[in-house]
Amino acid sequence: MEFKRVFYKGVLSRCYLLPKLFFIDVVKSKRKIYSSQYHLNKAIDWIVKAQNMTEDGGVSSSYSLLFGWGASYPETSGYIIPTLFDYYHLTKEKKYVRICKEIADWECSLQLDDGGFQGDVITKSKKTTIFNTGQVILGLVRSYKELKDKRYLDSAIKAGDFLIKVQDKDGNWTTHCFNNLPHTYNVRVAWALLELFLMTNSEKYRECAIKNLNWALKQSNTNHWFYNNAFKKSQNPLLHTISYAIRGFLESGIILDNIEYKKMALNASLKLLEAYEKSSFLPATFDSNWQSTDFYSCLTGDAQLSIIWLKLYQIYKDKTLLLNAIKLNRYLKSTQVLDPRWKDIDGAIKGSDPVWGFYNMFSFPNWATKFFCDALMLELKILSDKN
Repeated sequence: MEFKRVFYKGVLSRCYLLPKLFFIDVVKSKRKIYSSQYHLNKAIDWIVKAQNMTEDGGVSSSYSLLFGWGASYPETSGYIIPTLFDYYHLTKEKKYVRICKEIADWECSLQLDDGGFQGDVITKSKKTTIFNTGQVILGLVRSYKELKDKRYLDSAIKAGDFLIKVQDKDGNWTTHCFNNLPHTYNVRVAWALLELFLMTNSEKYRECAIKNLNWALKQSNTNHWFYNNAFKKSQNPLLHTISYAIRGFLESGIILDNIEYKKMALNASLKLLEAYEKSSFLPATFDSNWQSTDFYSCLTGDAQLSIIWLKLYQIYKDKTLLLNAIKLNRYLKSTQVLDPRWKDIDGAIKGSDPVWGFYNMFSFPNWATKFFCDALMLELKILSDKN
């Protein structure tokens, strides 16, 4: 009874936001768009708040208009570390180094006996998950690079060795995967292994990554769409997981200087660029013909795709990629909550636009804001380099 009382009291204390957010999304209310630096600063402040809302050092998974702040999430806390280090190098404010250290220390304390890291938030079952392990490696490797604390590298090595041990002969991972399914987007794990290879110069991590990348190449159809790339077998993949796969190929291609991997990323990205240029809107999911009937956009995927277009621009110098990435970032900025009266979501990015879309409905996941920050920092860097 006490839980119900607290829960409903919490819902009532937050429900005043729902009609306001509904109204904004229904009428497509025009919010003022500020400089990318201003939007970035607000988004980083929200991520810091999400970390402060936990007591363990991790970053809260999200803020839900129904349930409030979520528990710390090892996966996304892991890849938030590089974002905060990047912001530190932009601002030179040392508090972000301290926060990264807190998160990295917390991640090390969570490592399971087999070397992996759990899926889902910290309060859920301690079950090792392939993808989540890879994302934590990204944070640990970056932490070692920045802080030179060998504990982080040792933890990343232990996790990398686990990934090698459980990999299938064909390069796929079938055990310890979300919903017990193979996932093409695990090429983002291959990218993490390559980052570990760069730090250790150990060929076994490079070989493991290449085996997975080559398996994933076979999951693409002639239209450059990826099979086995959704959370569930019956679903079309979200732009979120499509972008995970594209980014995995792209970053791996850059590290290995592999044309085939980079071309895979480019071809899939151009399909999405074509869809975006037709309607100035990216639906949440895409079928094998790059079609969709969705009424909403997955903002996480939008931010991820912006990063990809910007990185491809850096390689191929196609201004169409740059201009559309900037346009997509402007759209994302228009969806950011900027209202200090709404202290728990001030600076955050929604899961879906409109807020009642099916991806993280009524919620502000930390990874949406994380990728938004990455997109803005990359845009700022490119435009600064051009001037």
